[in-house]
Amino acid sequence: MELDSNPAPRLVRFFITLPEPVAIPDGYVWHKAFAHDPSADSIQQFVNLVFMQSDGMSRQQGSLAATLEALNRVTNNPKADNLHDVSDLAGQYTTVVATTLEDRIPNAANIWASPQDIPTEHDPLNRCIEEIAHFIRSYRAALEAMCLVPTYEKIGPMIPYQVGDFVPMRSEEGAENGFRVSEWDDAGVLMLDHANMSDHAPGGEVSPEDDGRIDLCRYMLSQGSPLFLWKERYVEARTALYREGKYGAAVTLSNTASEVLLDGLLELLYWESGKKPEDVASVFAEGRLARRVKSNFCEMLGGNWSLDSKGPVATWFHKCYRLRHRVVHGGYNPTRLEAQTAIEATFSLSQYCWDRLVAKKKKFPRTVLMLIAEEGLRKRGKWCHHMRNFQREVAPTEPSWQEASQVWRSDMHNALLAGN
Repeated sequence: MELDSNPAPRLVRFFITLPEPVAIPDGYVWHKAFAHDPSADSIQQFVNLVFMQSDGMSRQQGSLAATLEALNRVTNNPKADNLHDVSDLAGQYTTVVATTLEDRIPNAANIWASPQDIPTEHDPLNRCIEEIAHFIRSYRAALEAMCLVPTYEKIGPMIPYQVGDFVPMRSEEGAENGFRVSEWDDAGVLMLDHANMSDHAPGGEVSPEDDGRIDLCRYMLSQGSPLFLWKERYVEARTALYREGKYGAAVTLSNTASEVLLDGLLELLYWESGKKPEDVASVFAEGRLARRVKSNFCEMLGGNWSLDSKGPVATWFHKCYRLRHRVVHGGYNPTRLEAQTAIEATFSLSQYCWDRLVAKKKKFPRTVLMLIAEEGLRKRGKWCHHMRNFQREVAPTEPSWQEASQVWRSDMHNALLAGN
């Protein structure tokens, strides 16, 4: 093939600093050439990685400086410049110079919802990130090194890059085995589709009206409330996806959140129905979640709980529950889009649970007030005369529902463990 007869291919190299250093010699080179049809009218695709080590200020050094500043502010001491020698806290950084063919397809943003979703064969940055991850995973397994696998969400968010003309290098047999460039263009900066900056807090600041919500969550945490535990797992799933890029963990945490929600809700329904813990303990046996969803929830709340029809329950079962099984038991690595779909399915399932519970508010007023509360009922336009009177006249005369339901839950789990 005469390369000169085709448009001159171009190279792009990205300067990617890993989220934590890896113990690889400075200047170490890793070259991966991908499968290629020699008769195809194209250049063989590859990724070339060069690992570079450098030193600088570490997060520990910055953390100690902040600690000393807080100490000085609290004790009203003037700021001390040399209170401690922090030279031993200098940080090490690993930057990978990742080079590949610049073959980005046009209008990719109009085809895929997120840059992370563009297949690696169509996006040079995703290709380089994937090959870095494959190398680190291989390095980690070979040396049993306890290190993080870099992901799109854990690098950047600004990646310098350069583009240059590609000149292939050939062996004596004529096979391409390397490359060089005549000249690199001026550097540019690529902004990634996230704002995960570890030195800046995510989210907004706590406002005065948030104090009550934090106090309530702290109380629910102390009581082991399923509402708190499900929300905590759900937030962890979103963190795994959007901040850490751990797609498998996002799927498993999404499913854990949904299981905590479903079992916690069913436990409250049985508690309020006056069921004895030992009489229903077998319902909660491990491995029977799908059975509980199909039968027990339909019995208690009505609605469509089929796992094979359309709707939020079936979507959750196929897009989250079954996917989690592939991840945990088959070692499957889900895509970012699959992880996002699992999280969305979990949220839709939770909304369906709340909708069905509200529809049965006269049958389960205690559970509704514990999980939905007056605020949630007002938002749905369901704050009615019955619930208002129940909250004012009945609730104050009864022992703590949180504590009573927690005792019931503990007795049920004891009965389950005892095999009753």
